[in-house]
Amino acid sequence: MKIFFLSYWFPYPPDNGSRIRVFNFIKALGERNEVHLLSLVTGEPDPRHVDVLRKYCQTVSSHPMPRDQSGLRAYAGLFSRRPRSVVSRFDPALYQSVQESLKNIGPDVIVVSMVDVAEYVLFERKNIPSVLIDHNCEFFVIQRRGALAVSPLARLRYAVTWRKYAAWEAKVCRQFDRVIMATEMDRRRMQEFCGLVDNIDVIPNAADTEHYDYSRWLPEAEVLVYTGSLGYSANRDAVMYYKEEIMPLVRESYPNVQLLVTGRYESVDVDGIGKCAGIRLTGYVDDIRDVLSRASACIVPLRQGGGMRLKIPEAMAAGVPVVSTSVGVEGLSCTHGEHLLIGDTPEEFAAGIVRVLGDRTLAERLRENARRLVEERYSWRSSAGRFARLVESMVPQ
Repeated sequence: MKIFFLSYWFPYPPDNGSRIRVFNFIKALGERNEVHLLSLVTGEPDPRHVDVLRKYCQTVSSHPMPRDQSGLRAYAGLFSRRPRSVVSRFDPALYQSVQESLKNIGPDVIVVSMVDVAEYVLFERKNIPSVLIDHNCEFFVIQRRGALAVSPLARLRYAVTWRKYAAWEAKVCRQFDRVIMATEMDRRRMQEFCGLVDNIDVIPNAADTEHYDYSRWLPEAEVLVYTGSLGYSANRDAVMYYKEEIMPLVRESYPNVQLLVTGRYESVDVDGIGKCAGIRLTGYVDDIRDVLSRASACIVPLRQGGGMRLKIPEAMAAGVPVVSTSVGVEGLSCTHGEHLLIGDTPEEFAAGIVRVLGDRTLAERLRENARRLVEERYSWRSSAGRFARLVESMVPQ
């Protein structure tokens, strides 16, 4: 089969949740099919990264990431039924590139990763079967962020924004033959607010169990890790929540506790985090296994965001005990006290950290059970294989 794959994120290196998901899906598709990738990119793609993708793709092409336009188009977005960001970032040159690719390739199936770029395909997809990878229920991410807003005006603005986004996201999803979401919860949200029923499939995120060496865990005392770029607001909120409300409680038992925060933070105001004793920003890490192997626990104090977080199955695959909020474990079929510890108040979360740091028997039980869970239910071999079979089933053989 010929598959045209349009991606919002350049899939390599696979160093954030969306990139990891897309890269593994492309690998699975490329085993038996002819994949033609067109991806947005910030700056110029590294030729070495392009070479890796060419192992799985017949062609790899890129297009500059569209930017917000000022002036009339941005103003018009306020009054459009489409989200303002979609209107102001529409790129005629990208639209032309997509149309030329479809004409030259003649694909059997079109796959689009992220709703942000779906419209570039919908204008001209004609009768070609199409699949949308909707990584998060995007309108719910906006709704959840608004619920944490302090001022009434901000909450009102978020309420208007998420409802507008929900109507548009539902309209886009209805126009694809299949929509892939990462969690059953997101599927229910889309159905509840938008009435979608028949075309949504749930394929969870996963971890590469061969990549992570469970036996490599050699934790340093009182070292915690949080993995994620601070350029993403949900990650910033999680780290600030830990700093202001959880860490003081943990320090009552472990005054020297240290949190390592991995991920990029360029162009982000991190003074409130980076200058805090007990928190160290590592910046981008080439191989997260090196940091995970040193951590006594991976903490996920998320209150925002959506979809299924890859940081948890990856920590579990690496054999690192996890302490998370309920928001953090959305999409994972796991049990508090068996696979990880869950705390939804500062007191509960801090108590979970203290328990893991002080009870090696508990830590060993959690990591053994979690690793087994990932092997049985959340491996990329399984999830990406399901995705490839679904795409292949859309064209009669």
